[in-house]
Amino acid sequence: MIKCNHCGYLMDDSATMCPKCGSTVERTQTPPNQPPYQQTPPPGQTGQQSYTTAPNGRRVRNLEMLDACKMFWMKYATFEGRSRRAEFWWSYLMVFVANIFLGWTFIVPLACIIPMIAVSVRRLHDIGKSGWYYLLSLVPIVGTIVLIIWFCQEGKIGSNEYGEDPKYF
Repeated sequence: MIKCNHCGYLMDDSATMCPKCGSTVERTQTPPNQPPYQQTPPPGQTGQQSYTTAPNGRRVRNLEMLDACKMFWMKYATFEGRSRRAEFWWSYLMVFVANIFLGWTFIVPLACIIPMIAVSVRRLHDIGKSGWYYLLSLVPIVGTIVLIIWFCQEGKIGSNEYGEDPKYF
């Protein structure tokens, strides 16, 4: 089995083109008894990140609730890049629970409006759409439904014009 250098898809040794992303396969020699992938977290990742292997053989970063909420606050006003579904939905759940515990006051929504817009824009970037589509939320009912459907979609595999894929490595 060899791994595509572009999207990480595992395929048989005789493949010359990746069936997932269409890039040509570059053959690299790996020393015997050494896996063809990196065991340490990718650059920019701190600490021990756990991962699982997807059915297609790709490694997926596990994103726990606390990690997602931490990223939400660390990227308070970052409208560039991409956000995974887990980061988006755990953040929304955190704000919802905080609202419940504080009695549905305007404190939490006021404090979270900028990071909620930022994580929404980054989520749109993950599926390959412009952040300006977030303005659909101003359209009553229909705009919100369209955004929820988009927010539930899996992000584009591999890098896109908004950055690297935050899910796979």
